[in-house]
Amino acid sequence: MSIATEISKIELSRNTIRAKLVELGMANSTDKLEVLAEAIENLINRGAISATVKEGETYTIPAGYHNGSGTVSGVSGGGSYNLQSKTATPTKKQQSITPDGGYYGLSDVTVNAIPDAYQDVSGVTAAAGDVLTGKIIVLSNGAMTAGTMPNHGTISRTIDGLNSTSASIPAGYTAGGTVTLTNDIEDALAAI
Repeated sequence: MSIATEISKIELSRNTIRAKLVELGMANSTDKLEVLAEAIENLINRGAISATVKEGETYTIPAGYHNGSGTVSGVSGGGSYNLQSKTATPTKKQQSITPDGGYYGLSDVTVNAIPDAYQDVSGVTAAAGDVLTGKIIVLSNGAMTAGTMPNHGTISRTIDGLNSTSASIPAGYTAGGTVTLTNDIEDALAAI
């Protein structure tokens, strides 16, 4: 093997070691091989560390290599708790109720009544066709929708009793109106 090939292998190995040490926060991306070797030499093998803590206490995990078989266990009792009480008001979006910084947990959460703006609409039976065009309703699933029923205002029709014996009224809303019988039928009967 040539010297250039051996140097290339050493550089490749250095780069692999450097990348792992950078990932672990133990080296910089420009460190030379001797700095990387020193970082590895200073790595402490902690093996399997086990610890127990009381509620409310913390345990600082020491720097170094851990083989993954250690445990940290909680022991009940003896804790000094700083709990927080919170209040929440329902909204249309999901909320996470968590303690503020400095609190161990929540002692209680009070949920206020549903605001008037969010009343139960599950019993709504109106559909878009039951509501005038341009008006907005809330459906039973909580979705808002626009009405589709046309507004025809006041409708007036005439029939003569001879050629026209009925008047068509379009579907939709009307403000009322009249259907009037003309004098044509009276005039026709008088002429007989």
